[in-house]
Amino acid sequence: MIADSDFLVYRTSLGRPFMDKIVCVGKNYEEHAKELGDFVPTKPVIFLKPPSVLRQSGASESLNLMIPIGRGSVHHECEMVIQLRKGGFRMSFDQARQSIGAVTVGLDMTLREQQAVLKKSGSPWTIAKVFPDSAVIGPWVAIEKFSNYLETPFALKVNGVLRQEGFPQQMTLSPTECIAYMSEYFPLCVGDIIFTGTPKGVNSVVPGDLGVLTFGPIEFSVLWHGTKS
Repeated sequence: MIADSDFLVYRTSLGRPFMDKIVCVGKNYEEHAKELGDFVPTKPVIFLKPPSVLRQSGASESLNLMIPIGRGSVHHECEMVIQLRKGGFRMSFDQARQSIGAVTVGLDMTLREQQAVLKKSGSPWTIAKVFPDSAVIGPWVAIEKFSNYLETPFALKVNGVLRQEGFPQQMTLSPTECIAYMSEYFPLCVGDIIFTGTPKGVNSVVPGDLGVLTFGPIEFSVLWHGTKS
């Protein structure tokens, strides 16, 4: 597991690890784009989430998560997640590769019906992607301790049933390519978190559902509770 001294060196006044932003990759798995009835882009969609919506689990920990009630279906999107130990702007492929410090598995939670309305109107997805507990991650593992992470599947089970299983080799853009692509348009910073895209199998969760996420040596669980919109 990676320690604060490695690259999580900045902390807010609340004692939380500092990162400038959470950058999310959409439509990075062809089959996921197809299951939503979307076109398959040549380059994935990029969007941001603020650090304020992030929840992180410790090893073998269970997180209690809130989901909004009255805002339509809330979908899980299980993803491999990267943290950067180096930042940059217009990074080369080699610089992007060296920027990857640690990996974990996480959830990009989405208000699916609101997202569909926003897509139809050509509006940004922000209000469908940004709400409390809408970005969830497990404990970090340094890539030096998880050298085969790109060959290792990650998975989400809900109430004991496999919902999603992702194979990093099936990404349209690899994590390194994603980082280089993002950095063409805006600077990336030390500590930034990258959600690399979700495979097929997204589905809704409701209060009382229990999710278990696994990725190599990483495993943690989440229990969803409802809250008013």
